[in-house]
Amino acid sequence: MFIGHYAAAFAARGVKPAIPLWQLFVAVQLVDFAWAILVLLGIERFDITPGFMPASILDLHHMPYTHSLVAVVLWAVGAGILYAVLRRGAGAVAAGLIISFAVFSHWLTDLIAHGPDLALWFGGPKVGLGLWNSLLWTQVVEIGGLLLGGAIYILNTRAKGNWGKIAPYALIGFMIFLQIYNHLPLDHPPSIPQFAIMGLFAYTLLCVLAWATDRTRAPK
Repeated sequence: MFIGHYAAAFAARGVKPAIPLWQLFVAVQLVDFAWAILVLLGIERFDITPGFMPASILDLHHMPYTHSLVAVVLWAVGAGILYAVLRRGAGAVAAGLIISFAVFSHWLTDLIAHGPDLALWFGGPKVGLGLWNSLLWTQVVEIGGLLLGGAIYILNTRAKGNWGKIAPYALIGFMIFLQIYNHLPLDHPPSIPQFAIMGLFAYTLLCVLAWATDRTRAPK
């Protein structure tokens, strides 16, 4: 799953205590940031196989440290505790819980999309409901989820000025473009290191755009 992960980030922005949108964008993709880095280090592995699934060219056969259920629980708990400690003050614990949920939401949404490549524990059985077996329904679910999360964000924030009236729509529109582009047929698929670097760039770019968008909005 790609942009569908960000639905939880947009929705969580409307929960009190308020957490900056860019931090929620980092949280929902934290394990993919880690996955790309571990791939580049040769610790986790995948293959690029055009046609592997109708909506995915990725054979994700070894990612126990970032995408097994046990690992994601540890990432979520660790991120929540660290965030609460760094935030301090009133609402720190609640904010940490929101971050933990945002991190864990990644596994839940991947469970919907992936084939059976998500281990329950290190070396354990693998699960996945296989939404990627349908390109049409992959797009419907991911874009639909993003639109729902984006609507929650827009309804729970207000524009600070004219830019704030259009910024969230521009961000959501750009993300939908990336989702569609990401599933176009490739004549020359990237290498595995190239794909990991492209992923890191895309995740980082979206965090920067979320930061810029959130600066134009204020909580209601």
